[in-house]
Amino acid sequence: MTAPAISGRNAVYTMREAAAVVRELRDERGWTQAQLAERARVSRSFVADVEAGKASVEASKVFDLWQALGFEVALRARDTGDVRW
Repeated sequence: MTAPAISGRNAVYTMREAAAVVRELRDERGWTQAQLAERARVSRSFVADVEAGKASVEASKVFDLWQALGFEVALRARDTGDVRW
């Protein structure tokens, strides 16, 4: 699968960008917010908050969303491109 077409890059720097990626990936799968919430074991209102770009969401639950969508999070150094996790 290719990176989402959000702003033409494959990195996320803000919660607003993360929100757009979550929404795009969910839409690609044809899932409702409730379906994603069930798969990630979070509430539908949490998914809505993430997709709205709410900055105060619980980070561990955001990781649950990524996993439910079939993705993992890696840290990549901007200067070298080295990946760590």
